[in-house]
Amino acid sequence: MAVNNILLLSQATGYVVALMLSLCVIIPLAMNLECFKGHCLLFTTGSFGDDGNFNAEWASKAYCIYIAFISSLLVMVSTFQAIRMFTLLKKERDSSFLSAFLECIMTVCISIMVFAASIMVTLGFKTWCDAVTQRFRSCDDASIMEISKADNVQTKGFFIQIGTVQFGVWSSWVCWVLLAVLSMLKLCRYHEQEVIRVSMARQRQKIINQSDQDSLLE
Repeated sequence: MAVNNILLLSQATGYVVALMLSLCVIIPLAMNLECFKGHCLLFTTGSFGDDGNFNAEWASKAYCIYIAFISSLLVMVSTFQAIRMFTLLKKERDSSFLSAFLECIMTVCISIMVFAASIMVTLGFKTWCDAVTQRFRSCDDASIMEISKADNVQTKGFFIQIGTVQFGVWSSWVCWVLLAVLSMLKLCRYHEQEVIRVSMARQRQKIINQSDQDSLLE
C-alpha cells in the first residue's frame, strides 16, 4: 500500500474513532440533562439543609449547551469525513491540496474548541463534587442524595454519566489533535511533491536550454 493510502487510511480510522468518542459525550450528557430536568450540573453549587436535602444553586445552562453543541458538531463532522475518506480509499484517490489545507484548519479549530470543552467539563464537575462532598465522603456516594423536591431531580447515576462525558471529551481532544497532525503531514507531503515537481521542471528546462546551445555551436 502506498504511503499516501496509509495516511488516508489513518485519517479515515481516526474519524471513525472520533465519531465513537463523540457519542460517549452526547449520549450520557443527554441522559444527565433528562435526569436533572434540564438543569446543568457543571459549576452548580449549593448547600445541605436541615432536612438533609441538597439545595442547589444551579449554574447557567450555557455550559451544558456548549458541550452538547460541540459533541453534536463532532458527530456530524466525523461522520461526513469518515464517509469521505473511505470513499476516496475505495476510488484509490486522495484529496486535493485545497481540501487538505481546509481540513487542516478545521481539525486545528475543532481541537481548540474540544480542549475548551474538556476544561469546562473537568472544572465544572469538580465544582459540583466539592459542593456535594460537604456531607458525603466521595462524589460517587452523593448519587443517593436528594435535591429539593421543587426541582424534582433524579441524582442516581450522575457520577457515571458525567464521568463518561469527561472521558469522552478528553479522548476526543486527543483524537482530534492526532487528526490535526495527520492533516499537517499530508500538507507537508503535498509541499514536498510540489518542490520536487518544480525542481524537475527547472532541471528539464536547464537540459533543454543546454541542448539548444549545443545545437547552435554545431
